[in-house]
Amino acid sequence: MEYLKNKQAEDPSFFYAMQLDDDDGTIMNIFWTDGQAIMDYSVFGDALSFDTTFSTNKFQMPFAPFIGVNHHKQTILFGAALLSNESADTFEWVFRTFLQAMSGKQPETIFTDQCAAIINAIGRVFPRTRHRLCLWHLYQNAAKHLSQVISDNDNFLKEFKRCVYEDRSLAHFENRWHELLLKYQIEDNSWISNLYKLREKWATIYRQDSSSAYMTSTQRSEGMNNVFKKTFRKRLCLSELIEAYDKCISRLRRKEKYEDYKSRHTIPVSCLPNLPLLKTAAESYTRTLYSEFQEEFKKQFSLSCIFLSTDGTISTYKVTSFEYKNDEAIVAFNPATLEISCSCKLYGCVRILCKHAHKVFTCCNIIILPSRYISNRWTKYVKQEIFTSKLNCNDSLESMFAHTSRKMISLTLKCKTSKEVLTHLNNGIDKLALEALELLSNLNLGEDEDSESSSEMTGYVAKTMVPFRAPERIKGSKQKRSKDVLEGAKKGKKRKRYKLSSKGVCVCFVRSWPFGI
Repeated sequence: MEYLKNKQAEDPSFFYAMQLDDDDGTIMNIFWTDGQAIMDYSVFGDALSFDTTFSTNKFQMPFAPFIGVNHHKQTILFGAALLSNESADTFEWVFRTFLQAMSGKQPETIFTDQCAAIINAIGRVFPRTRHRLCLWHLYQNAAKHLSQVISDNDNFLKEFKRCVYEDRSLAHFENRWHELLLKYQIEDNSWISNLYKLREKWATIYRQDSSSAYMTSTQRSEGMNNVFKKTFRKRLCLSELIEAYDKCISRLRRKEKYEDYKSRHTIPVSCLPNLPLLKTAAESYTRTLYSEFQEEFKKQFSLSCIFLSTDGTISTYKVTSFEYKNDEAIVAFNPATLEISCSCKLYGCVRILCKHAHKVFTCCNIIILPSRYISNRWTKYVKQEIFTSKLNCNDSLESMFAHTSRKMISLTLKCKTSKEVLTHLNNGIDKLALEALELLSNLNLGEDEDSESSSEMTGYVAKTMVPFRAPERIKGSKQKRSKDVLEGAKKGKKRKRYKLSSKGVCVCFVRSWPFGI
């Protein structure tokens, strides 16, 4: 506990929580994360992988990291937990604590193994999250429960996987599944029956309505376990384990920074460099995602496009493959708004356009990539969204507070590598603090007035508040910076008047201050 307190003293955005035994006060469960991971989750928290199979500490507590994918398709860590057991109550505590650290933001998709305790906990804590079962674990369980069928039939696993990956329609999936049961006479198998009840958690046709960030299993968790094994070379005590975890996460972040630099300062190789659509994609996406985008774009040349019908401004096309008869999709396109949707639902799943959509664009002479289909999640400068995101005044006071807090912490973390930048940031915050506190004191004066007057005051503040703009630093200038506003106020110096609106409203900062900083 002392180690975690020291971590929090070093990094105020560091978050940790412990669940203690009610009887003897011993540690049952621990969760921790840092400010950088919280910031990463706000951008890349659409898909999670959660796995509890790794354990390498003196107390044999399962080590459970929360794993995601960044804009370079690299593995990133959002936090980790040490668990006393793998009961539903334990998982519920971990998930609720994780949600608390991440300001209540639920992931779109979470991948886990087929554990009843985890399934129950996710249903209670993440009601809006799509729970997906790891396909690797699914095949392992199939080999265990259907060993006799697999040994007697060489093609069973191949046909079983076709059912899993069937993505044309629900009808095709249902037909293929029932044909499999009849062919291999496994209609009465209890494991198969239970698996069918959970089909929405593993069948590809059901996985296309939420972002998966290219994940289909907990394979990234398995990959991170191999990394942890190399770092955690012995049975560690808890503080040693957290320290080793920090080293792992630092290495991952260095790799991300390297890929950021490559994406921003190098131009990816393009198959058709003069095509505006690919040029826009190359300028927007990271190098890794541009490669994915370009591969999907090139696949269109093995497809044919047939016009089907028109309904108002929406035209419908059937796109089929020259090579595979079953590879077909129905695409709806509105040339007036450039909206396009495909039955394969690749865009909804991974947030890049599919080959079928590219084919229709080509047939309709659309050579510029519509901005609505450039997902910010995969762009080079996605993390800048944290600092430039707009505050929604219609949100609750708590949501606005969380949004502002995250923005300030994220900005500070971004600037922590430079004393000069941090000093500049502090000076700007000090000036904003004075303006904000003066506005707050004006609001407090009007608390006893009626609601109409209070509403007018709030509107006045919103209109008159002018954001602080830091002065540009002149290169080569030897002029000293002005002293801090607060420092001058403490010494009793009279301050200048700051104009807050074009209507002549001014605020004068005087010697005596009604608050302490």
